[in-house]
Amino acid sequence: MSEEPETLCEEVMSTPPIKAMPVQSVLEGAKIMAENNIGSLIIVDEQDSLLGIVTKTDIIVNVVAKGLDASKVKLADIMSKNPYYVFRNTTLREAAEMMGSYNIGHLPVLDPETYKVVGVISKRDIIRLAPHYIDLVYYVGKANQV
Repeated sequence: MSEEPETLCEEVMSTPPIKAMPVQSVLEGAKIMAENNIGSLIIVDEQDSLLGIVTKTDIIVNVVAKGLDASKVKLADIMSKNPYYVFRNTTLREAAEMMGSYNIGHLPVLDPETYKVVGVISKRDIIRLAPHYIDLVYYVGKANQV
């Protein structure tokens, strides 16, 4: 009995990735997220290089709950800088383990040659397509700290 080949992130990632610039307001970012029915925005620079990620939770915790004006706060002010990411040829299992270890819900997917963002993978994607990884995705273990 042969094992099935591992599913790769590129097979299940959401494409194209929805991106925004760090100078855009949180209000603009929230509108983009609502229009695209997504839970995170990839923040890139003028060269389309990954700078960070902003999630719905970031907006709620860092802007709404603090009573800040979303039209005045920049995405750069609330983004997670230098976010964890995976490559398109990373296995879904590895992505699930990373999400569980670091308690993150969205991972940018990069091309291993250009390091440009080519997609996004979320916990929801993994659970929908590979429900057997649910324990990995929600494992809140201690990640190796450097």
